[in-house]
Amino acid sequence: MYKRNRNKTQPKAGYKENQLSTSLKENLIRLEEAFSDCPDLIKRKIFLNKDRQGCFLYLNGIVDMDLVQRDFINPILSLKDDDLVDKDIIERIVAADIDCHHDLSSVIKDILSGFTILIIDGNPFAISCKLYKYEHRSIVEPEIEKNVRGPHEGFIEINDSNIAILRRKIKNTKLKFKVAKVGTVMNQTVTIAYIEDIANMDLLNKLYAKIEAINYDGMMAIGYIEQFITDFKLSPFPQYLATERPDKAVAALLEGRFVIMQEGTPVVLIAPISFFSFFQALDDYSTNWMFGTFIRAIRLLGALIAIFLPAIYIAITSFHYFMVPLDLLVPLAESRIKVPFPPIIEALILEITIEMLREASIRLPSYIGISIGVVGGLVIGQAAVAAGIVSDLFIIIVAVTAMASFIIPTYDMGLAVRFIRFIFMLLSAVFGIVGIVVASAVLIAHLVVLESLGQPYFQPVIPLKIRELKDTMIRAPIKFLRRRPDQGIPNNDKRGR
Repeated sequence: MYKRNRNKTQPKAGYKENQLSTSLKENLIRLEEAFSDCPDLIKRKIFLNKDRQGCFLYLNGIVDMDLVQRDFINPILSLKDDDLVDKDIIERIVAADIDCHHDLSSVIKDILSGFTILIIDGNPFAISCKLYKYEHRSIVEPEIEKNVRGPHEGFIEINDSNIAILRRKIKNTKLKFKVAKVGTVMNQTVTIAYIEDIANMDLLNKLYAKIEAINYDGMMAIGYIEQFITDFKLSPFPQYLATERPDKAVAALLEGRFVIMQEGTPVVLIAPISFFSFFQALDDYSTNWMFGTFIRAIRLLGALIAIFLPAIYIAITSFHYFMVPLDLLVPLAESRIKVPFPPIIEALILEITIEMLREASIRLPSYIGISIGVVGGLVIGQAAVAAGIVSDLFIIIVAVTAMASFIIPTYDMGLAVRFIRFIFMLLSAVFGIVGIVVASAVLIAHLVVLESLGQPYFQPVIPLKIRELKDTMIRAPIKFLRRRPDQGIPNNDKRGR
C-alpha cells in the first residue's frame, strides 16, 4: 500500500518541479505558498507593453526602494515588448548586480537575501536585481581590543562591509574570498579570506571542507563555527584566534593564514595559529623592538602569575610552610589565625567572588560596571578581612592575580587561564607542590599535542624552530622579520620582493 501511494505522488516524467513556469499566476501561487505568513513580502504587479503583466517581489525593510525605482523599475518600464521575452533583457538594464534564474529555489534564495525579483508572464525565467539596504552600526574601534598606535576601526555585522574593509587595505587581485553556506534553517554566508600565492591551498581546502560539513540549523555567532571545526574539542585552549580588528586580520593574511568571516557577527576567526599568537598585539610591531619585547614578556609573565600564584599560596600554607622565611612566616601565621577556613576554601571564596564581579561588570552598562568592579572589589575585600573570612596576604595575591589575567590581550585565552587556575588550586590543596608540578607537566604535554588546523600549536618551541623564535616570546627588529612564520605553511615565505 505504501509503495502504491508513493508512486502516485511522484511527478510526471519530464516535469521539473523546481523549474519556473511561463505562467505568472502559477509562479506567484508557488511563491505565496513558500512565503505564507510572511507579511513583509511585497508583491507589486505592473502592466508592461501590450498589456503584458509582470510582478516585482521583495522583502520590506531590506531593499533600497529609491535605487530599485531608479535603476530597476524605470528601465524595465521603458523597454519594448520584444525586449521583454529574451534573457538578454539583463543586458539592457544598467543596474549594479543583475542576474537571471530559471528555478524557484534560486528565486526564493535571492528574495531572502534582499534582492528584488521581476517575473513576467510568458517568460520561464525571473530577473534578480541586487539593490538591498541593511541597517547597520557605524565602524568603530572594538571595546575589548584597544591599541595605542594602530588603526581605530573594527569589523561590523555586514559581511560585504567587512570584505570591503579588507579590500581597501589590501589593494591586490591576489586577495580572494571563498564562500560557503551554513545553517540548514538560517542559510548564512561564511567567507574564507586568503591571499593567493601566499596561502597554502591544501589547508584552504581542509578548512573549507570542515565548514561545509557543518550540519546545524543556524549560527548565532562565529563561536558556533569555531566549536564545530575545532580538532581538540575537550581542550580549554582556543585553537582559532578571534578578533574584531581588521589590522590583525590583514597581518594574518600577509602571513599566509586564513580569515573566517560570518554574516551577522563582527568577530572573525584566524587560522592556523600558535599558542604565542594570543600574546601578540599590533602595538608590538608599531613601537621599538625593545619595548615590544618587554611588553610581550610582561604578558607571558602575567599568564604564569595568573595560573600559579594562588596555587602556590595554597600549597605553601597547607603543606610547605617551612619554605616561608621566618620574618614573613610570623605575620602570615597571625593573619591566618583569624581565618576559620582552610586555605583552599579561603581561596575559592575570594576567587569566585572576583569572577562574579568581573561578570557583573561586563553585563552592566559601562558607567555602572566600572563602579561595581572597583567599589565592589574594595568593599568586599576590606569587609572579608575585617570579618576574618580571608587573610590580608591573600587579598594582595588575588589582586595581583586579577591584574595579571587582565594583561592577556585575547579574551579567549584569558578565559582559559582563569579556568586552569582553579584546577591548579584544587590540585595544590590535595597534593601540595607535587600537585602543581604534575599539573604543569600535564599542561605542557597537552600544549605539545594540540594542533590548529593540523599545525602544531606550540611551535616554534616544540617542534623547535630557532629561526622563528625571533617573533614569539621576543620581538626582533622588523628588518630581521623578513620571512613569514611556518605556522600557515605559506607557499611564499619571503616578505617583499
